[in-house]
Order: sequence, then structure tokens, then C-alpha cells
Amino acid sequence: MVGVRKKIGMANQEKPQERHKRFKAMSSKERKALIREKMKVEGLVEGSGVPGKDLSSYDRGEVRDLIKVTSCFPEMQSKRNLRQSRLPNKKKLLAAWILLLIALVSGVSLYSKQYPSLEMRRELSVDGLFWD
Repeated sequence: MVGVRKKIGMANQEKPQERHKRFKAMSSKERKALIREKMKVEGLVEGSGVPGKDLSSYDRGEVRDLIKVTSCFPEMQSKRNLRQSRLPNKKKLLAAWILLLIALVSGVSLYSKQYPSLEMRRELSVDGLFWD
């Protein structure tokens, strides 16, 4: 397996960014050949995984139906898709905190502009305590 890695260019010192650039620079045929060679090394057989069905026996309608079925079951989706779906929630949460902070700061500034003297603010807070 080590000989195959060196032959394909998958040496241990290669960084992920370099590997990504190298893969993007390959043609479609070269990528397919690389994937088939890796599958052969791992002992995997190319095909659909369904006995009696090879890849050419599927029509587009079947493939689309399979994609639709798998999209209905979140446990069949990859973890990468789940991480991406959580990302907008973090952005919304950040935006909500920023809006809350802006509202709080603007409220305090409006209050201090409305009642500029410290004595008036004290009087309002004492009146608020003893409001009947």
C-alpha cells in the first residue's frame, strides 16, 4: 500500500491543501483512474453494491428516486451536510446578540439623554421603588 501511495503521489508529507490542488488539477479520467486504483488496493469492487445490478443498469429516474428517498432520512445524510446546516443557526444567534446589544446601548443612551442630571435619575429610581 505504501508503494501505491508514493506512485499516486499520496506521500505522508503532502499537505491536505496540496493534495486538494493536485486532485483539482487532474482530468476526470485521471481522477477516475486514481479512485479505481485506491479501491483496488482496499479490496473494493466497483459497482452498485446490489447483487445482479451494475452501474449501467440504473436509469436517471431510479437515481433521482434514490436521492429523494435518502434526503428523507437525516441519518443517511453525511455529517458534513449536518455541520453546514448548523452553521446558519450560529450566524442567526450572533446576529440576534448584536441586535440585542445595539438595542440595549441605544436604550441607555436615550435614557441618559432624556434625563441628563444624576439627581433626576435618582429621583426616578426612588419613585419607581415606591410606586403604589
